[in-house]
Amino acid sequence: EGRKKKRRKKKNKFWYYLYAVVILLLTVINITLATLLLTHVQSIQVVGNKNSQTSEILACVKEDPLTSNSLYTLWKIKSGSYDLPIYLKNVDVNLKAPWKVQVKVEEKEIIGCILAESEYLYFDVEGLVLKKSYEHEEGVPLIEGIHAENTEQFEYLEVDNEKVFSYIVNLTEEVVEHELSPDRIVWEEDSMNLYFEQICVRLGKSNFDIKLAHLKPNLEKVKG
Repeated sequence: EGRKKKRRKKKNKFWYYLYAVVILLLTVINITLATLLLTHVQSIQVVGNKNSQTSEILACVKEDPLTSNSLYTLWKIKSGSYDLPIYLKNVDVNLKAPWKVQVKVEEKEIIGCILAESEYLYFDVEGLVLKKSYEHEEGVPLIEGIHAENTEQFEYLEVDNEKVFSYIVNLTEEVVEHELSPDRIVWEEDSMNLYFEQICVRLGKSNFDIKLAHLKPNLEKVKG
């Protein structure tokens, strides 16, 4: 009888543990399924883009099939495990709800534009064309004195003088840094020149940062 009781106890323990394991597995499965259903992406909102198309950014985000899960998308963007499109400076992602993703992008900055075949090509510090338009956007310096081919958006400018273009990039960066708003930036007579209405400021080819630091207060004195 003692042996029978021991066997009965062992069987009871076995079934008890088996029952506990089954309940645990079912709980884990239910939680996993609920999480997957809850975090299945139903909408993706893109904010912060002006020059790039929302559809292009969404295509980049959705390129990986697993991004149908919001938690995976959050991990992927936060960890930097993706190829950043050439026209973007930074990408961040937030969850507005477990099933709703917001993608916040920071585009590369336009520092100037060149007129090529009746179109304005807006470019960044590397010469990447970020925007094309038939209109000149107010506040963006117009570059003159250098020839550029009509380049496609998100491709690099093709210019006839790379050395002069390096002067232009250097100067336009400093113009933005010092919050100046010239009407034109012109390469002429072996010098980079800024035009403020009828005033021409000759800057030469170097030390733009030092020269522009002194320009703003003196510019106010000579206006008119």
